[in-house]
Amino acid sequence: MSMSPSGKSGVLVVNYTAPELNHLAAALAQQGLLQQYIRPYVNQYRTWERAVAHLPGFGRLYTKTFGRRIMPPGFADGDIREGAVWQDIVRASALHFGGVRAKALAEHLHWSIQQRIAEVASRYVQTAQVVVGSYQVSHKAFARASGVKVLNYPIAHHRYIQRFVAEERELEPSFAATLPDWSQAPAWQEPELDAECELADRILVGSTFARNAFIEEGFPAEKVIVIPYGADLERFSPGQPGAEQRKTFNALFVGSIVQRKGVSYLLRAYQRFKGPNTELVLVGKYPDDSSPFAPFRDGFKHIPHVPQTDLPQIYRSADVFVFPALLEGMGLVVLEAMASGLPVITTPNGPGDLVRDGVDGFVVPIRDVDAIVEKLEYLRTHPEERLRMGQNARERAEMFTWERYRAKVVSVISGLSTN
Repeated sequence: MSMSPSGKSGVLVVNYTAPELNHLAAALAQQGLLQQYIRPYVNQYRTWERAVAHLPGFGRLYTKTFGRRIMPPGFADGDIREGAVWQDIVRASALHFGGVRAKALAEHLHWSIQQRIAEVASRYVQTAQVVVGSYQVSHKAFARASGVKVLNYPIAHHRYIQRFVAEERELEPSFAATLPDWSQAPAWQEPELDAECELADRILVGSTFARNAFIEEGFPAEKVIVIPYGADLERFSPGQPGAEQRKTFNALFVGSIVQRKGVSYLLRAYQRFKGPNTELVLVGKYPDDSSPFAPFRDGFKHIPHVPQTDLPQIYRSADVFVFPALLEGMGLVVLEAMASGLPVITTPNGPGDLVRDGVDGFVVPIRDVDAIVEKLEYLRTHPEERLRMGQNARERAEMFTWERYRAKVVSVISGLSTN
């Protein structure tokens, strides 16, 4: 067997944007098991990157965009192989400066980057004992791999999503423009997703909901493994008890403000719930068409962009986190809110594994406006229970760390590679 360009054998990790694979690759590197980590650009604090960060004007832009792409500790020089770097830079610039043409270019480059990462990964696969790849970028490596193939799939199966979205468009037509539109995807995307799923020996997902979607699509239960992701428990932590006495009851949502997150049901619920000394804060970006939010715009505070350094304090300033997800792989923001000491109102469709109903908050049925209103009212009028649930939520979050995620995935990989 010919040697790979790195000259090493072990585990090849291929990624586009999944943060969990950053942690996995770092853990494998620490244990001497990583052959290569293939991904788009990442700030490795090289000499030229330090110089760019100090340039007048441009350095500030760099540190707010590409400079924030920092890996967890554990990598040695040469462990990371970046692909599609120029496409990545152009795409980020287009998204930053905006405009219709810039957005169209960014969308084109989004697909181009995936294809480039897939191509680069296929060159490093010959001696890999195991290939761990994120969905959308692993098909070429899986097709050439002779070792074990593990697919990271951070959301429900794509055909399950298509059916669900079609149903949701009928139920909430005014928010249809904020749902995923598969007609805009290249014709090759779905066949390549199918190939990745079929070629994989195991599929890693973040929740029971995602696993059940694969089983519903006919995949054997033993092929799909649930390993929840982690949170940074030092960065996301509760405020000091009694440090801030608030008169306003603050409900918080963090994430893309789209219907996949159940946002219409949250807005309708808050419209019925709101009263004196209550506030709803939505942190995240609107989709391109923000017209569905016009009827509700006076009923909430919108924060379109928050530096990552400010996010922990935003969680601490809230009384409850509301995330009525329709389609979610797990919901890292839910875990961050719990780590920050917030009770959570959510659904079974992704975050249901995290939140214990009546203990850390409430798990309500999807699309149930009445249930959201009821739980908001309960938490508003029961401050002692709100505090107790928030404390429970923090304790529960401590069970979901990146260290545990790393250990579980490495254990799975080790077991597969020795069979």
